[in-house]
Amino acid sequence: MEKNETFQLEQLDLYSIIRDVLRNLWAIVLGAVAVAMIVNLFARADFRDTYSTSATFVVTSRTSGNYVYNNLQAATTMAESYSNILESNLLKKLVCQDLGVDSFDAAMSAGAIKDTNLITLRVTADTPQNAYRIIRSVMKNVAGLAGHVSSDMVMEVLQEPNVPTSPDAQFSARSRTKRAFVFSGVALAALFAFLSMRKETVRSEKELENRLDARSLGVLYHDSALLRRPGALLRRKKYKRLITELTARFEFVERHKKIAAMVSAQARKQGAKIILVTSVHEHEGKSTVASNLALSLAQQSHQVLLIDGDLRRPTLHTLFLEEGEKVDMSMARLLMGKTTLMKAMRYDERRGIYLLLTDKNYANSTDIVSSDNMTRLLEVARKAFDYVIIDSPPMSLMADAEVLADRSDMSILVVKYDMVPSPDLNDAIDALRDCKAQFAGCILNDVRTLPGERRTVVGYGGYGRYGHYGKYGKYGAYGRYGGYGGYGGYGHYARDAKPEAPVSEEEK
Repeated sequence: MEKNETFQLEQLDLYSIIRDVLRNLWAIVLGAVAVAMIVNLFARADFRDTYSTSATFVVTSRTSGNYVYNNLQAATTMAESYSNILESNLLKKLVCQDLGVDSFDAAMSAGAIKDTNLITLRVTADTPQNAYRIIRSVMKNVAGLAGHVSSDMVMEVLQEPNVPTSPDAQFSARSRTKRAFVFSGVALAALFAFLSMRKETVRSEKELENRLDARSLGVLYHDSALLRRPGALLRRKKYKRLITELTARFEFVERHKKIAAMVSAQARKQGAKIILVTSVHEHEGKSTVASNLALSLAQQSHQVLLIDGDLRRPTLHTLFLEEGEKVDMSMARLLMGKTTLMKAMRYDERRGIYLLLTDKNYANSTDIVSSDNMTRLLEVARKAFDYVIIDSPPMSLMADAEVLADRSDMSILVVKYDMVPSPDLNDAIDALRDCKAQFAGCILNDVRTLPGERRTVVGYGGYGRYGHYGKYGKYGAYGRYGGYGGYGGYGHYARDAKPEAPVSEEEK
């Protein structure tokens, strides 16, 4: 059941918003192009070619002779008279009668040329023929109307009108199209940003606590696994994201140790030894988290067995075995009764951990993990080891995780940053709570942040609430683990030979 959450601006995850916008950049560009094309089409549909023709007249006064000042006054006066006549309905009616049309579809204007006694008459229509016919009709009918205004003025044609050969302006909606593209692109980007903000995925520890009915066991960041060193070799080679790797970052190791401390404290409180690590979907990092949890517990001098319970798509062998190395006797063969625990289990001397691995896919994995042999295996492991970590299949793919959770003491759900909707996560949490194993909480994995965002690791100082965690020695200096850069000798694992597997004589 989800908790009510009030959206706050300070809880915005800028990285996920920017990433979602960039992921949908193709849709934003295509949408902006589509809008720009539609705007261009509408602009083209509304655009009409117009054609204009003009005639020039010279105006003189009958009484003033050639006196220039009087002629200029006459031109100005005639231009004003022409403007009034051209706007009159009487002239338009005469032109319509002359041309035999029902309506007057043209624009006319008249004006005196500055500092001259010349008048320009201009007619604009939808076709060259209409423009020419209308201006001729106007010239014929306006003369008689102008005579009623002033009989002292004489207007002679200086330049005859011509039939226009090209439109007044070519179609161009470039600026309008550009604006439509920019505005629509910004609007679509804002839409995707809004949808990103409203997503119900988990992107921070605060969201995990607010949206999920579970506690947080810790946060693991995306870019903190390996040291960044120059050189093509480090960039090209795929390194294992394990805390025992020499390239592991201090922050990466510390965060896993903090998670291991929380899990260990909770397990001791509940008397749990068998811990199941699962996720809702694939590729959420559960196998890496389970491996590093087991390694962190092993570095606390615990006897730890790590089991690859994902028999459909096993992964742990790729993390612990060298490239090309095969699993001789797999856990699946052990559960099918084809080998013994001593032969199937291997001890990793360098990492100080016991492993039960498999490198083959089994379609009947649910039947295998549901068998009595699995129950007997876990009972033996419970007595022989301090902790048993099981990497199970994703819960959305098959029922193996629930089957293993019924045979475990504690379960942990790995939640990948901004991947699975919170309703699906809560359904998975409810399913785990219905199993025998006590649900411990969630680990938020692969969290992304923008460059410069501050991330701090809580120091191991007193670890007050973890009770007797202080017994693990001088943890701040890593005690017996020696120099951290070279991982020292891994304490007593460097001095001692491979210990005997802690199993009973019957299993041998």
